[in-house]
Amino acid sequence: MAVPERLACIIHGSPRTTRIDLVQIRNCFSRTTVMIIIAPHSPFALTLAHPYLAAAGALGYGVHTASTVQRVAPAALITPSVTHAGRSPDGPNRIHEYRGGLWVGEPWHDPGVQWVGRRATPAWAQWHIPVIVSLDGADTHISNAARDLDQVEGIAGFEVAIAPHQHDLNELLARLRSVISLPLLVKLPLADPHLLIPLVQQCDTHHIDAITLCGAPHVADGRYLSPALFPLTLYACQTIAPTTSTPIIACGGINDDASARAVRAAGACAVQLGSVLLRDPDIIMRLPRDN
Repeated sequence: MAVPERLACIIHGSPRTTRIDLVQIRNCFSRTTVMIIIAPHSPFALTLAHPYLAAAGALGYGVHTASTVQRVAPAALITPSVTHAGRSPDGPNRIHEYRGGLWVGEPWHDPGVQWVGRRATPAWAQWHIPVIVSLDGADTHISNAARDLDQVEGIAGFEVAIAPHQHDLNELLARLRSVISLPLLVKLPLADPHLLIPLVQQCDTHHIDAITLCGAPHVADGRYLSPALFPLTLYACQTIAPTTSTPIIACGGINDDASARAVRAAGACAVQLGSVLLRDPDIIMRLPRDN
């Protein structure tokens, strides 16, 4: 069925048809939802039923929490960042709640590519919610990780999390483009958006399918997640969106109707929600679906 032009928000990029819950589609149409297609000209195009994704790590891998994922109903789930070999730091994962948000310690437990391919993808293949695997941009074996997971059933695309010190992306993006056929998103670090423009231009050169603005900032030996980051996210979207034809996905501090509308008005085609899903798992059902 052709999607009416007024309901389609087309995102340029790489093509695979992802299954979408028909009930969810009907609900989306009844609410005049803007459907989003990432990499529409690729055979592995990724269709999102609405503009709100679960940011990397917000809902884990979903393997043991599938009922929670179904309740939250994101347009796509983005996994925690994985490396080829995996990581097992001493002690449990560290999360501390503060009045202004959450601090998440690093390094995070990372099961590695073998676990993802063996344990997670069979479950994802049964879902009606597409899964995007986050790859750690600092992993020296990231190309091997991407090659091992590309076109594995249950994986709808990849998002590469770029570290603040990775100023030259050309070599990394060229390597990833040579092994990835699925839609490829790049998540840039939080920084002065004028300093990010050269990285955005490199993404344009390598035909990245979407750019996520921005990753959570590093604080001590972890990352800080907070609604206080929203003005920075909004400013990044306002500054960068006019400079590129690559679609922008906003991420950081978005936790209500007003902030979601603001970043979309600033040029973001979609929105990633993170720590707010822990506090309010039903928020996606209340957010605006129209333009």
